[in-house]
Parts: sequence; C-alpha cells; structure tokens
Amino acid sequence: MKDLSQVLMNPIRSRIIQYLSIHKEATVGILSEHISDVPRTTLYRHINILEKSDLIKVISEKKIRGSLEKTYVLNIETYSKENTVENATRNAFGFLMKIYADFDRYFSGNQKKPISEIEQIFLGNVSLLLSDEEFKVFMNEMNQVFGKYISNVQDGSRKQRSISIISSPVISEGE
Repeated sequence: MKDLSQVLMNPIRSRIIQYLSIHKEATVGILSEHISDVPRTTLYRHINILEKSDLIKVISEKKIRGSLEKTYVLNIETYSKENTVENATRNAFGFLMKIYADFDRYFSGNQKKPISEIEQIFLGNVSLLLSDEEFKVFMNEMNQVFGKYISNVQDGSRKQRSISIISSPVISEGE
C-alpha cells in the first residue's frame, strides 16, 4: 500500500472520498455524474488506487448488461487506524502538504497575472477566543455553510475550489 498521505494528495481522489463521505456509497456511474469534469477512464484509475490503498471497499456487485457494477463505500477501519494520536503530526503534515501541492501545481503553470488578479485566492489566519461550547457551535455553523454547497454538481459554470480549515491548539510562550 502506498503512503496514504500521498494517495490523498490527489484532488480527484479527494473529491471521490468527499462524495462517499457525504452520500455513504456510490457506483462509478454515480461518481461519473457527480464528477462530470473528469473522464470516466481517469475516474476508474483513481478508484482503483483508492481501493488498492484500502481507503474504499466494494460492498456489492451486480451484473448489468454483461459488465459488473460495483458499489463503493469508505473503509472506515483504515481511516480509524490512521487517525490516532501517534499519527497526528504525520496526518497534519500530509494535510498541509496537500495544500502546498495544490498551490505548487497551480502556480507552476503559465501564470502571468499578478496574484491579486488570480482566481480569488485567499490566505488568512484568525485566532479566536472560544470556550469548548462556543467552538462546537462555531464548527456546527461552518458545517451548515459547507453543507449548502458541498453537493453542487458541475454545470459548466462551476470550478473546483479547495477550502481548507485547520483548528490547532495554541501554546503560549510560558507553557
């Protein structure tokens, strides 16, 4: 199995995982409708990588017109094994490297415009003082905002935008 952080760095595989995390299961046909800007052969290749990495698994198969249609779900056991305190630093690093890789791919192209004119890019950091209860309310509100848009399908006018949010502890100098 490849290093999972390397597998997850790919934006197409991230979209497949995101779809399965929201909708619980999908066939290649359903994924192809939702991720319509990606050719079906490319989608098959990325699904194969996710399956070989044990990040998704087949829960059912049925014959349709002579071919086998598989239904995929996330393999929660794999995610649970990786989501541990011991792996927290490595997982955070993988997350940050995915963001870096996305920026590197984008800016390695033929960008001739000044950054202020490019694709509504935003980098920011905010430090908030919140109780645990206020933080839960804040995260619930963030999830509601994402929920309004997360199931949008490609209609020709939309482009993929990656929005990353990190919540991290802040250690004061005296601690």
